[in-house]
Amino acid sequence: MNKDMVAETSALVGPHILLSAGCLFHLPLKLIARIGRDAGFVGMELIMNSPKLNPQAGLEKIDEVLSIRSLHAPFRDWADWGGHLGSWKATTALANTLPDADHITMHPPGTKLANMISNRWFEKACDLPLLLDAKGRIQFSLENMPWPEGSPFSRDPLEKLMDQCRDKNVGLTYDVCHMGVSGRNVLEGIDKVPNDLLYNVHFSDAVGFTEHLTPGVGALPLDDFLQRLGKRGYDRYITLELEPAAFPDDLDETIELLVNIRESMEDQLAQGQRDMDHATKLP
Repeated sequence: MNKDMVAETSALVGPHILLSAGCLFHLPLKLIARIGRDAGFVGMELIMNSPKLNPQAGLEKIDEVLSIRSLHAPFRDWADWGGHLGSWKATTALANTLPDADHITMHPPGTKLANMISNRWFEKACDLPLLLDAKGRIQFSLENMPWPEGSPFSRDPLEKLMDQCRDKNVGLTYDVCHMGVSGRNVLEGIDKVPNDLLYNVHFSDAVGFTEHLTPGVGALPLDDFLQRLGKRGYDRYITLELEPAAFPDDLDETIELLVNIRESMEDQLAQGQRDMDHATKLP
């Protein structure tokens, strides 16, 4: 299946299933793109793991194999980009040059004292797309991180994050396994996030404190989760984000595994859409 066929097929119905480059980060980026294309994914979420990924890096060759639809801003070693703000601006500058890129996922700055001092700009920012010099098509979202079990009298961190997203003029990336390892109910959590705020879903399984497992290996109700997304008409990105250890060493087996995961995801989303259609037809 070539890129044009994938794009034509995916344009018919959402949501759009992406492959995170982090799934196979130990492989060359062009090979990751080819694997994703051959497995039928409509695009890639590129992990910004090096300042060498910049507008001069020749990523148009990667984009010709599998569209880079979303970017994930750096989540460590921010000093390599001149700080947290510099890393986000570098990610935005690259996204501006990629014709199919229209979304950037970002981790909110941490709450430790050192982070709070160095990221005062984030607390004051009220329009991140404007601050980061984004082109009109680029949208941003903040990702929910694993949250410790807090006081029963403290505020729901998901609601706090949603308020923060609205305040910064961005959306939300809902990471299913981060909710799972936080001891939260992933179905109740996604029900709290309105469609207009949900820009991306990071999809993987989890059990205990182990994250980014192959769907079905962990303990999360992922089929029900996808059916809920289909039933509510969600039509943006769902990004498969697995640990590299989830994949076999053989290239063909890796592609086969990804095909099976993608098709299963599509089946559950379609089931949810059918349930929605049936419900709307009831008298």
